[in-house]
Amino acid sequence: MTDKNKNDFNRKISKLKNSNIFLSLIIFSSLYILYVINYTSFSQRSTQYSNGISYETYEYGLSKCEAIKKIKPDNNNIQDRKTNPRYVPGTKSVLLKNARILDGIGGDYIGDLLLKDGIISEIVKFAGENEKRRVDDDTVIIDLKKKFVSPGLIDMHSHAGVASWPNLRGTDDTNEETDPLTPFVRAKDAINPSDPAIRIISSGGITTSLILPGSGNLMGGEGYVIKMRPVSTLSVEDMGINYGINPEEEKEWRWLKMACGENPKKVYRLKNRMPTTRLGEGWLFRKRFDEAKKILIKQNDWCDFASKLSSTNEQLNSPFPEDLQYDSLVALFRGDARLNVHCYETFDIEAMIRHSLEFNFTISAIHHALDAYRIPDVIKRANSQITIATFSDLWGYKKEAFQASTRSPKILADAGIPVALKSDHPVTNAQHLAFEAAKAHYYGLDEKLAIASITSVPANALGLNHRIGQISIGYDADIVVWDSHPLELGATPLEVYIDGIPQFNTSASVLTNFTKKSTKKNDDSFEKNINKENTDNTNNIKERTASSVIIKNIGKVFIDEDTIIESVSSNSSLNDKNISIIVKDGLVECIGTNCTNAIDTITNNSPEIIDLNGGYILPGMIAVGTSLGLVEIDAEVITSDGIAPIIVDPNSEDRVIKAIDGLKLGGKHLNVAYKAGVLTSITPPLSRGVIDGISVAFKTGAHSVIDDDDETIIEKEAALHVKIGTPFNNAYISSVSSQIGLLRRILIHSLFKPSPRNIYNKVAKGLVPLAVYTHSKDEIASIINLKKQLSYHGGNLQIIIIGGAEAHLLAEHLSRNNVSVVLSPSRPVPDLWTAKNVLTGFPLTNLTGVEILIKHKVKTALGVGNSAWTRNLAWDAGWILANSKGLLSEKDAIGLISWNLEKFFNLNRNKLNKQDLRVGNIANFVAYDGSPFNLHTKIKLIAGGGRKNVLIDPIQD
Repeated sequence: MTDKNKNDFNRKISKLKNSNIFLSLIIFSSLYILYVINYTSFSQRSTQYSNGISYETYEYGLSKCEAIKKIKPDNNNIQDRKTNPRYVPGTKSVLLKNARILDGIGGDYIGDLLLKDGIISEIVKFAGENEKRRVDDDTVIIDLKKKFVSPGLIDMHSHAGVASWPNLRGTDDTNEETDPLTPFVRAKDAINPSDPAIRIISSGGITTSLILPGSGNLMGGEGYVIKMRPVSTLSVEDMGINYGINPEEEKEWRWLKMACGENPKKVYRLKNRMPTTRLGEGWLFRKRFDEAKKILIKQNDWCDFASKLSSTNEQLNSPFPEDLQYDSLVALFRGDARLNVHCYETFDIEAMIRHSLEFNFTISAIHHALDAYRIPDVIKRANSQITIATFSDLWGYKKEAFQASTRSPKILADAGIPVALKSDHPVTNAQHLAFEAAKAHYYGLDEKLAIASITSVPANALGLNHRIGQISIGYDADIVVWDSHPLELGATPLEVYIDGIPQFNTSASVLTNFTKKSTKKNDDSFEKNINKENTDNTNNIKERTASSVIIKNIGKVFIDEDTIIESVSSNSSLNDKNISIIVKDGLVECIGTNCTNAIDTITNNSPEIIDLNGGYILPGMIAVGTSLGLVEIDAEVITSDGIAPIIVDPNSEDRVIKAIDGLKLGGKHLNVAYKAGVLTSITPPLSRGVIDGISVAFKTGAHSVIDDDDETIIEKEAALHVKIGTPFNNAYISSVSSQIGLLRRILIHSLFKPSPRNIYNKVAKGLVPLAVYTHSKDEIASIINLKKQLSYHGGNLQIIIIGGAEAHLLAEHLSRNNVSVVLSPSRPVPDLWTAKNVLTGFPLTNLTGVEILIKHKVKTALGVGNSAWTRNLAWDAGWILANSKGLLSEKDAIGLISWNLEKFFNLNRNKLNKQDLRVGNIANFVAYDGSPFNLHTKIKLIAGGGRKNVLIDPIQD
């Protein structure tokens, strides 16, 4: 190639290069512009920010921030409520005319209530019987004739549905005891809408319950509020109080459960992990609160930063910070969850308040809180008002429940602290929540506050006081029609309306015409009859003792089932026809209408003079079924006699334990029982086997068990006690059939070994009764057969069934075979697989088991199912009397808790202990200022029970 050609070629190549570079620059520039435009658009839609989160993640975070900043509805400002989201279309309106309305917020008036569209749509006070009102043609109109009406009761601490009846492993979902910190679990995921307890509970007038996880964990999880109305869908969601609400208009609360003190310590000590002490509890609480607080702060920081982004060039490197396991705690910090804390002791309560102040959250309610009455000022240090949700008189079962006082609700209320009474179902049967309030009233809580404690106070603590807990226009149509004042002993709902729907379809004629004999001293005012006496008793009256007393103006004296002395005059003079009793140095000096000479003989001793104003004298009551005298605190082994060895050998008569050898007298449980007029206890040894041992009958007020002390032991061998049922199977006796087989072998074998020291022989021959604890009809039937079998060998068993929840199903056989029944508890529940056939009473069942037993003339008495409630024995009998529809008399009711038991256990065979109320005998009786079978009277005097001096005006602590 020539030089010229080369130059031409190079020029062409250079031109080409220049044009390609230019073209490339144009193409590159175009592509770059398109890239920038598309990158920006794409980034805004769905591509990743360079450091992590997607646009969708960013938008999600912004939505969470918006929800956090959004002003939530204030339920307290909701007015003129026209509908109930739980209203069931087609429900007929109901007009309740001439009702005695206790509105839950202090009102007590006569009026008419219109229940329409699931709410209380109209209230007319002081409406006349003939007043006309415009109502729909299909409105059900019922004239209540001044029967009491209250709001539906609210139980703010229940485990119904998560601890279903009957108790089975498969139905117990109370505690997730795999970690002490489980705030993330939810009761709503475990509630069984088919739990039979739900229907039973509603029959007691309870229309709303807060269902909580148990107290095994420090942070137990979220609770769930349900209406106690069955729904056709069997949907837990549909039972919820928040079902159908508009969260834009009504705040949708969450409820959180925590616990402190003994329960978490006990659970995790067995697992050998923290917490095993309160120190560990405190650390774990603070650690988890701190972790949740850090998430809260990160959320706030994220939202704050996101709100300040000014252009698309600014980027967030991480998603909105959240963790599902901390969600409920963050909700608590943000004020969206209400905290309910299980705490008893003063220092536990203070610790929780301290945590709330440190981490800035509020406590809605402290539950159980049996020590709260001792520290009202500490409770007021919290950053919000705390409701105390407590028991009226359950106590003593563990150390943190040992300092309880029956005056606690009154003391707290007087200090301005809201008090709610709750059940802790199934610890207590929620069906009788009204009884909790009635007992609190008896011990001094104002009547209106007692009603509020189961209506408006828990409604307020749950954040639901805008729709339940009171009778006001616009509130849910949750209404209870009572057969008597709800604070009367044995008060029973005739009908319960939930969302305006009658739950038991009680006929209008029953609601109109049902009458129940009042137990009030007069009919003027419930408050007049009871509250002044309660206040005087707790504040002014002081206990005192006397060696000699004159009791005058007695209305009735019940000596035994054949002997009743009744006054014929209302004049209070000692010298007329009124009854007087003179006690001198512990002995009955005189009884009757002519005690003038006896009075003269003791006037030099400056006797106390007690005017009963027509009150009653009863024999000292007898407690059966408790561990009185052997156990002081159930959960503390060191306070008990201990557990007897398991017996499996028919030749074991020498190894049978006697309770008399382990008695510990003078304890708090015995003192409480004594002050309640329970002057005798029949206590068997403690055992986990079939053969418990030999019970002792002793006086509850005694101080010594010296053999020659006639003031203590009534009967050293009251009965041989055995237990039959699957709960008592063990490695040696693994079936119920084995239990009964062992008992059969022991008793038949003993008939051929006569010996004055052989307790089995005495039992087989009927010299000492055989007390069998069981509830099952089938096991009771086997015991009846055992009695028959033993008779073929010359035996003569005297059987006492203790428990007997299903005994009514064999009433004819029990009566025919002369088998006695000590019903314990007196109002049984179907909590056991072997007690499914319990009759819980009106409005679910027309009769109860005890009524059937009595109708068939079965020898019947009442036992005590829980040592804490020994002091309620007279009320147990009064409850049955009040609801017996005339089947029982006062004398019959007294027999249930006194002389019937003397007969069953042959307590009158020991002639050294003359117990009946006759001249020359040891004084052993209880004096009331009225009938003992209601909640309007007080014990004025206790004589005997192992003490020589008479106790005047005893006060229950």
